[in-house]
Amino acid sequence: MTTTPSTWRLLAYGVTGFPLAALYLPVYIYLPTFYVQNYGLEIAAVGAALLFARLADAVSDPVIGILSDVTKSPIGRRKTWMVFGAPFTLLALYKLFVPPADPTVTYLFLWSIVLTVSWTSVILPYNAWGAELSDDYAGRTRVTAIREVFVIFGTLVAASAPAIATTATGGDLGTALWLVVILVGVTLPLSIIANLWWVPDTSKSNRIPRPNVETLRVIWQNVPFRRLLTGYFINSVANGLPATLFILFVTHRLGMENMAGPLLLLYFAAGLIAIPFWTFLARRIGKHNAWIGAIALSCFAFGWTPFVVGQGDLWPFMIITLVSGFGVGADLFLPSSIQADVIDVDRAASGESRTGLFFSIWGLATKVALALGVGIAFPILGAAGFDASAEQQSELAGMTLALLYAGLPVILKLGAVYWIWNFPLGEDELAQLRQSQAFSD
Repeated sequence: MTTTPSTWRLLAYGVTGFPLAALYLPVYIYLPTFYVQNYGLEIAAVGAALLFARLADAVSDPVIGILSDVTKSPIGRRKTWMVFGAPFTLLALYKLFVPPADPTVTYLFLWSIVLTVSWTSVILPYNAWGAELSDDYAGRTRVTAIREVFVIFGTLVAASAPAIATTATGGDLGTALWLVVILVGVTLPLSIIANLWWVPDTSKSNRIPRPNVETLRVIWQNVPFRRLLTGYFINSVANGLPATLFILFVTHRLGMENMAGPLLLLYFAAGLIAIPFWTFLARRIGKHNAWIGAIALSCFAFGWTPFVVGQGDLWPFMIITLVSGFGVGADLFLPSSIQADVIDVDRAASGESRTGLFFSIWGLATKVALALGVGIAFPILGAAGFDASAEQQSELAGMTLALLYAGLPVILKLGAVYWIWNFPLGEDELAQLRQSQAFSD
């Protein structure tokens, strides 16, 4: 049994979230638009390439998850894989963000696979490690909240990169992505060194996990995990759509491309400010109830978007961005905290610590959801006649963009609430599980 580490150690653990987030946001928000607008690649082809790259990479998740569970190393099983994945992550990041003069869809596809597989080798063990740092219901929320503070800081810096590039160097989106490469290239190695030096990486299981078909069957019979995974997946698809379409929406629906950076800053700043509130609320009413409240708030904000935001409607969109950003603050850390709780159900039944395998399934769901964001949105936009290089869009293309950006996500989020409602694992149920013999060292 572990206790929650000191704040100093949690800060040392959480700091790696900064470069991982600084990488994550440009890949999912800037990269599709970058290859469409700067290199003239066809929008449907870019969407298909990124969709299949992320789906192909999904095969790596269970492999890396299992290996990070069974690896024996003097520096710790999770740390070993983070050290292994970091150099390949930085190489692929450079290749994607600083491409040759005439990159092809195949180039984008192949290097996207390299980036996501190597990134998985870092972030999957990293997140699984966070689930093992505390056995306490509230302590786990503290671990994920501190980590997500760094994640949001990284996101804010990445979101401001276009504005910095324009103001400081007169550059464009390509210059901004160069700045991200430099930032991540410096901070990712340094943060992993901080992890290696200050944060313990210990196993909580007294048996080595032996993955097989029966293991997957038992995992699927874990009702809290199944419900959480389903709700999380649907909500992630809902979040992936506006993330993928944000730049296009601000450029072509709002008609204010220069405001993309400041609006992203507003969105994630609201999420950062919201973390203490959602942490407090989770302590009072339970994690899943607080998460439902956050989803409802995001639905309320997004529901107005297709009808009140048109050309030049900056202030209405700023209010929507602020409110929805406040709601997404809970999306960033509460599901991960609940995930650590549902893994205890499996551990109580098996006596094995399969945290890496569980988080690989979690990572698989995340990637498929985000891939669907691209795979759904870009082909539909193409069919509606949307042209990213045109200054004006047809009425059909403009409304399709708005409905994909905000209308469909509301419907999906309501579906997620259905699965999270009356979630069967709370603080009292977790306390009962922790009295099981399977938790004794």
